[in-house]
Amino acid sequence: MKSALSIKVEARCLSVWKEPWAKRFARVTLLVDFGDSFAIVMDASNGFWFLPGGGVDQNESMEDAAKREAAEELGLEIKVTRVTKTFHVTLVSRETGERLKIPPFIVLHTTPIGGRLKTEYAPKRKIVLVKKEHCKDLINAFKIPKEYECMKPYHYISREVVRQIANR
Repeated sequence: MKSALSIKVEARCLSVWKEPWAKRFARVTLLVDFGDSFAIVMDASNGFWFLPGGGVDQNESMEDAAKREAAEELGLEIKVTRVTKTFHVTLVSRETGERLKIPPFIVLHTTPIGGRLKTEYAPKRKIVLVKKEHCKDLINAFKIPKEYECMKPYHYISREVVRQIANR
Protein backbone atom coordinates (compact mmCIF):
# COMPACT_ATOMS: atom_id res chain seq x y z
CA MET A 1 0.00 0.00 0.00
CA LYS A 2 1.43 3.39 -1.00
CA SER A 3 0.54 6.84 0.27
CA ALA A 4 1.66 10.29 -0.77
CA LEU A 5 2.20 12.99 1.86
CA SER A 6 2.78 16.67 1.27
CA ILE A 7 4.08 18.32 4.43
CA LYS A 8 4.56 22.06 4.93
CA VAL A 9 7.76 22.95 6.78
CA GLU A 10 10.06 25.88 7.40
CA ALA A 11 12.43 26.63 4.50
CA ARG A 12 15.44 25.62 6.63
CA CYS A 13 14.07 22.08 6.80
CA LEU A 14 14.41 21.67 3.05
CA SER A 15 18.10 22.52 3.43
CA VAL A 16 18.47 19.94 6.19
CA TRP A 17 16.84 17.25 4.04
CA LYS A 18 19.24 18.09 1.18
CA GLU A 19 22.24 17.21 3.37
CA PRO A 20 24.25 14.10 2.40
CA TRP A 21 23.08 12.11 5.45
CA ALA A 22 19.48 12.50 4.29
CA LYS A 23 20.14 11.34 0.74
CA ARG A 24 19.51 7.66 1.29
CA PHE A 25 17.36 5.62 -1.02
CA ALA A 26 14.81 4.93 1.75
CA ARG A 27 14.03 5.16 5.45
CA VAL A 28 12.57 2.40 7.57
CA THR A 29 9.94 3.07 10.22
CA LEU A 30 9.49 0.24 12.71
CA LEU A 31 6.24 -0.85 14.25
CA VAL A 32 7.71 -3.09 16.95
CA ASP A 33 4.75 -5.19 18.05
CA PHE A 34 4.81 -6.67 21.56
CA GLY A 35 1.31 -8.17 21.17
CA ASP A 36 -0.67 -5.79 23.38
CA SER A 37 1.69 -2.81 22.97
CA PHE A 38 4.27 -1.21 20.67
CA ALA A 39 7.42 0.88 21.13
CA ILE A 40 7.77 4.61 20.54
CA VAL A 41 10.59 7.08 21.08
CA MET A 42 9.48 10.11 23.12
CA ASP A 43 11.19 13.34 24.07
CA ALA A 44 10.58 13.48 27.82
CA SER A 45 10.78 17.29 27.90
CA ASN A 46 7.96 18.07 25.45
CA GLY A 47 6.10 14.87 24.54
CA PHE A 48 7.20 14.81 20.89
CA TRP A 49 7.18 11.18 19.75
CA PHE A 50 7.81 8.98 16.73
CA LEU A 51 8.21 5.33 15.86
CA PRO A 52 11.82 4.11 15.81
CA GLY A 53 13.72 3.69 12.57
CA GLY A 54 16.21 5.41 10.31
CA GLY A 55 17.95 5.54 6.98
CA VAL A 56 18.84 2.57 4.81
CA ASP A 57 22.57 2.69 4.11
CA GLN A 58 24.02 2.07 0.66
CA ASN A 59 24.19 -1.67 -0.13
CA GLU A 60 21.97 -2.46 2.88
CA SER A 61 18.61 -4.22 2.62
CA MET A 62 15.53 -2.79 4.33
CA GLU A 63 15.48 -5.80 6.63
CA ASP A 64 19.13 -5.33 7.60
CA ALA A 65 18.52 -1.61 8.19
CA ALA A 66 15.50 -2.43 10.37
CA LYS A 67 17.53 -4.89 12.43
CA ARG A 68 20.40 -2.40 12.82
CA GLU A 69 18.08 0.44 13.86
CA ALA A 70 16.20 -1.77 16.34
CA ALA A 71 19.49 -2.81 17.95
CA GLU A 72 20.86 0.77 18.05
CA GLU A 73 17.73 2.57 19.21
CA LEU A 74 15.87 -0.07 21.21
CA GLY A 75 18.43 -2.70 22.21
CA LEU A 76 16.31 -5.37 20.53
CA GLU A 77 16.79 -8.13 18.04
CA ILE A 78 13.73 -8.19 15.77
CA LYS A 79 12.06 -10.25 13.10
CA VAL A 80 10.55 -8.33 10.17
CA THR A 81 7.12 -9.81 9.48
CA ARG A 82 5.89 -7.60 6.64
CA VAL A 83 5.94 -4.24 4.90
CA THR A 84 2.76 -2.46 5.99
CA LYS A 85 2.94 0.76 4.00
CA THR A 86 5.20 2.96 1.91
CA PHE A 87 4.99 6.74 2.18
CA HIS A 88 6.26 9.02 -0.58
CA VAL A 89 6.89 12.41 0.98
CA THR A 90 7.19 15.87 -0.53
CA LEU A 91 8.22 18.70 1.75
CA VAL A 92 6.88 22.14 0.84
CA SER A 93 8.44 25.32 2.17
CA ARG A 94 5.82 27.51 3.86
CA GLU A 95 7.93 30.56 3.02
CA THR A 96 8.86 29.98 -0.64
CA GLY A 97 6.65 27.16 -1.89
CA GLU A 98 9.75 25.19 -2.95
CA ARG A 99 9.05 21.46 -3.11
CA LEU A 100 11.47 18.68 -2.22
CA LYS A 101 10.81 14.96 -2.60
CA ILE A 102 12.60 13.06 0.12
CA PRO A 103 13.41 9.33 0.26
CA PRO A 104 10.38 7.11 0.84
CA PHE A 105 9.54 5.84 4.30
CA ILE A 106 8.90 2.09 4.40
CA VAL A 107 6.87 0.98 7.43
CA LEU A 108 7.82 -2.48 8.63
CA HIS A 109 5.82 -4.55 11.09
CA THR A 110 8.29 -6.33 13.37
CA THR A 111 8.31 -8.49 16.47
CA PRO A 112 11.03 -8.65 19.12
CA ILE A 113 12.90 -11.97 19.29
CA GLY A 114 15.77 -11.08 21.63
CA GLY A 115 17.69 -8.41 23.43
CA ARG A 116 16.53 -6.15 26.21
CA LEU A 117 14.41 -3.05 25.60
CA LYS A 118 16.30 0.11 26.47
CA THR A 119 14.64 2.83 28.50
CA GLU A 120 16.57 5.66 26.82
CA TYR A 121 17.60 6.29 23.24
CA ALA A 122 19.50 9.58 23.62
CA PRO A 123 19.52 12.48 26.08
CA LYS A 124 15.89 13.42 26.81
CA ARG A 125 14.60 10.60 24.55
CA LYS A 126 12.86 7.73 26.30
CA ILE A 127 11.68 4.42 24.90
CA VAL A 128 8.04 3.91 25.86
CA LEU A 129 5.72 0.94 25.38
CA VAL A 130 2.20 2.08 24.52
CA LYS A 131 -0.74 -0.25 25.03
CA LYS A 132 -2.68 -0.62 21.79
CA GLU A 133 -5.88 0.20 23.66
CA HIS A 134 -4.36 3.60 24.60
CA CYS A 135 -2.89 4.51 21.23
CA LYS A 136 -5.69 6.96 20.41
CA ASP A 137 -4.14 9.28 23.01
CA LEU A 138 -1.08 9.57 20.75
CA ILE A 139 -2.99 10.79 17.71
CA ASN A 140 -4.85 13.69 19.27
CA ALA A 141 -3.95 17.11 17.90
CA PHE A 142 -0.32 17.78 18.70
CA LYS A 143 1.76 20.86 18.07
CA ILE A 144 5.24 19.86 16.96
CA PRO A 145 7.89 21.70 19.01
CA LYS A 146 9.99 24.11 16.94
CA GLU A 147 13.17 22.12 17.53
CA TYR A 148 11.51 19.12 15.84
CA GLU A 149 10.11 20.95 12.80
CA CYS A 150 12.48 19.10 10.44
CA MET A 151 11.31 15.75 11.84
CA LYS A 152 7.70 16.30 10.78
CA PRO A 153 7.80 13.40 8.29
CA TYR A 154 8.74 10.98 11.08
CA HIS A 155 5.92 12.22 13.29
CA TYR A 156 3.27 12.38 10.55
CA ILE A 157 4.06 8.86 9.36
CA SER A 158 4.16 7.56 12.94
CA ARG A 159 0.75 9.12 13.64
CA GLU A 160 -0.72 7.57 10.49
CA VAL A 161 0.56 4.11 11.46
CA VAL A 162 -0.81 4.50 15.00
CA ARG A 163 -4.12 5.77 13.60
CA GLN A 164 -4.45 2.49 11.70
CA ILE A 165 -3.85 0.55 14.93
CA ALA A 166 -6.47 2.66 16.72
CA ASN A 167 -9.05 1.98 14.03
CA ARG A 168 -8.75 -1.81 14.22
